[in-house]
Amino acid sequence: MILRQPTKVLLAESLKDLAQRKPVDKITVRELTKNCGLTAPTFYNNFCDKYELMAWIYNQKVEASIVNFGRGDTFEDVVCKWMEIILEDETFYVNLLKNAVGQNSFRYATNDHAINLLVEWIKTRHNLRELEPTIYFCVKFFMRGVSELVNDWIIGKWDCSPREMAKFFVEAMPEPLKPLLLHI
Repeated sequence: MILRQPTKVLLAESLKDLAQRKPVDKITVRELTKNCGLTAPTFYNNFCDKYELMAWIYNQKVEASIVNFGRGDTFEDVVCKWMEIILEDETFYVNLLKNAVGQNSFRYATNDHAINLLVEWIKTRHNLRELEPTIYFCVKFFMRGVSELVNDWIIGKWDCSPREMAKFFVEAMPEPLKPLLLHI
């Protein structure tokens, strides 16, 4: 029996296929849906725009990588996995980082998602209803920095491994976050 893939997966594969041949900012929803035999209304039933689809592709993998955080995986391990996700499909992610810019871009959507995942993880792990404003600020400040440096790393091809970069991030972590993220 042939199993049909979920619509979101078909759209993601279509985007990845088209992105091999052109910058993502030049890909239209019409092209994307035609490439996988779907219609524009079907696309809009699943995503509000192509930038949301771009983020969804990465965010699905990020969510899977955080499952073992605190149950064997350290913060360093998690960040290393996030960077390895990018390396697994480097050409695609470099295309996204270079050609999907602006406030709804891949960069912001994925970073916002990582911030939200981390905030929820801290609240759950430490049995908190809300984060203190200082802690929330530190999470957002730190993760924005991590995101920008990961972008610089992959686009500029810094000569260090994901593990080495993850170690740098742990060393640069704001002090208020260390008891919440490192001493678990």
